[in-house]
Amino acid sequence: MRVLLAVPPHARLRDPPETVAVHPLTLGYLAAALGRDHDVLQLVPDVRAGPDPWREIDIILADFRPELVGISALTATLDGALGLARRAKAIAGATVVMGGPHVSARPGAYQDVDAVVVGEGEGALLDVLAGARGVVRREPVANLDLIPFPRRDNVLWTEDVHPAFYQSIVTLRGCPYACVYCAVPGLDERKTRYRSPVNVVDEVAQLVENHRIPYMFFHDSVFTLHRRRTVEILEGMVARGLEVPFCCQTRVDRVDPELLALMKRAGCHHVYYGIESGHPETLRQMRKDVPLARAREAVRQTLDVGIRASGFFMVGFPWETAEHIAATGDFATSLGLASLSLFSATPLPGTELERLSGQPAPPAVDFRAPNVNLTGLTHERYTGLYQALRARFDAYNLGRNP
Repeated sequence: MRVLLAVPPHARLRDPPETVAVHPLTLGYLAAALGRDHDVLQLVPDVRAGPDPWREIDIILADFRPELVGISALTATLDGALGLARRAKAIAGATVVMGGPHVSARPGAYQDVDAVVVGEGEGALLDVLAGARGVVRREPVANLDLIPFPRRDNVLWTEDVHPAFYQSIVTLRGCPYACVYCAVPGLDERKTRYRSPVNVVDEVAQLVENHRIPYMFFHDSVFTLHRRRTVEILEGMVARGLEVPFCCQTRVDRVDPELLALMKRAGCHHVYYGIESGHPETLRQMRKDVPLARAREAVRQTLDVGIRASGFFMVGFPWETAEHIAATGDFATSLGLASLSLFSATPLPGTELERLSGQPAPPAVDFRAPNVNLTGLTHERYTGLYQALRARFDAYNLGRNP
C-alpha cells in the first residue's frame, strides 16, 4: 500500500514564513512500524522555504496517490491537519487517519478523517491498515526495546535538510509528574516506560554512522529522570566513542554534580531546565513544587562543569497577579542562564489547567503570545505585562548572545 505520513505545514504559514529543521520522530516511528511491505513516504512541509506549502502538498498527493494518509496533529496545528485531510480526500481519495496529542485528548469525528488514533500510534496504525475505523486505540507497549528505531531514510525533500535534521532521539515515554499545564497526565502516560541503555546507545551509533549528525537533542521531557539508567547511557556512549555534542531537557531536582560531570564528558553542552516560575506559590499550584533555591543551585552546578544552561518559564496562570509575573522575571534574569524562553499559560485539551481555568483551548495556539487571559487581570493589563516581560527576556538574550 502507498502510505504518506505527514505533519501539516505550520512555521511556513507564519508571517514571515519560517522553516523547521528537525525530523518529527512520530513520523519516523510510524514509518518503522509499517516495515518494508508498504511504499511509505514522510512529509515535513516546513523543511522548505517559501510561502506556499499547500501547492507543493497538492503536487505530492497527485503524483504519489497515497492510499492511506496518516497525519500527526497538535492543538497548535489542528487547522492545518484538517486542511491536509481535506486535500488527501479530494486529490487522492485516500483513507485518512489522524493521531497526536490533540485528537487523543479530543477523540471523536473530524471532517474528512476516517480513523482517529488515541495514544501511541504504531500498533493502532496497523489496525487501521487492517480496516479499523472510528476511534482506534491500543494499550501502550510495555517493552520499548521491541519498537524499531525511527525510520529516517524515506523523508521527502532530503536535499533541503542538513544532517542536523536527524538530531532528535527519545529514550523514554510517559512522565510520573502531574504538572497542570501538561497534557501527558491526561493521556494515561503517567506510567513511565524506558528504553534500555544498550538500545539507546545503539540508536546513537546508527545516527552517527548513517547520518553523520553534528549533534543530538534528547527530546525526553526529563532526560535524567532515572539516574542509574542515565549513567549507563552516558557511560555506554563514552565506551563506544560516541561523545557526540548533545543537549537535553530535564528538571532542576534531577541533576547533581557527579551526574553533570559525566554528562559533560559524554558530550553534553547545553541543558534546558523547565524552571517555569520565580514565585513559590505558582510552583506549588502548578504542581512543580521545587524550591527556588534548588533551581539556583542546579544552574550553578551546571555552569560549574562547563555546560550551558537555559530555562523555560511560564506566566499567566489563573491565580497569578502582577507580583507573580514580576517575580518570574526577576528570578529568571538572576540565574546566569544562557537564554530564557517565555510562554503564556494555555489550557491545552485534557490538561488540569483546562479544568482549573474553565476555558477550552483556543482555536489557534502560539505559546509565545497570550492566546487567552486566565488571570484576574484585565486583558489589556495581562497582555501589557506579558509583552513587557517578553521584551525583558529578549533584551537579556541579546545581551547574553550578541
